Amino acid sequence: MELPTEFTFNTVPQMWKCKDEIFTKDSIDTQAIKKIDAAGVAFLVQWSKTLPQKKLRLLNTPQQVINLIDTYRVSVLFQIE
Repeated sequence: MELPTEFTFNTVPQMWKCKDEIFTKDSIDTQAIKKIDAAGVAFLVQWSKTLPQKKLRLLNTPQQVINLIDTYRVSVLFQIE
């Protein structure tokens, strides 16, 4: 599944249906994310928690994504590059 450019309340349910495929990867290029909300961050948190190292690598991370991760105090679950 190709990930959408929005990680929002409206798109997360569709991504959740494909979680078994998505959660096999240990990194995501977040540069294409144009919009993210709490549901999107929650999806990334769940993804991170499924990984053996419990840390999802976020590549090319936009400031909007970093700001939400910091706001929700979940930065320990991510390796931001």
